[in-house]
Amino acid sequence: MRIPIIRCARCLRRSEGSSLIELALLLPMFLFLFVGAVDLGRLYYVSVEVTGASQAGALYGVQNPSDVSGMESASSAGASNLSGVTTNATYGCECSDGTAASANCSLTPSCTYNYVNYVDVVTSAQYAPIFNYPGLPASMSVSRETRMRVGSD
Repeated sequence: MRIPIIRCARCLRRSEGSSLIELALLLPMFLFLFVGAVDLGRLYYVSVEVTGASQAGALYGVQNPSDVSGMESASSAGASNLSGVTTNATYGCECSDGTAASANCSLTPSCTYNYVNYVDVVTSAQYAPIFNYPGLPASMSVSRETRMRVGSD
């Protein structure tokens, strides 16, 4: 009767299956960290694409300040890898000290010093993570604004 107890004690001293048990316990945590890193990388990619698209629209606007539709299409083309990108472009004149502004430069603002012409492009896209994480929304809006000075008086 003592022989089975000795054999069982000898089995418990072996460490042949301990690596498999450790892997089974740690693998879900590693997968969760990996998926989180992939989601963070995707969010960073969307942010870089939206920033580049906004800058592309503003650069087009510096060369063609009154072509709002051209700025918006240049911005949309800058983020062609993303779906659902929205762009809003404007241009105008404002005092260099920020006291008065005129949309579309329809009226020249009366300024103490001088006024500047500008283009402003706002680009945004929706980002949805792979999984819904606690405390984070199911969808996030990534938005960037680029404002560039065209010229001055």
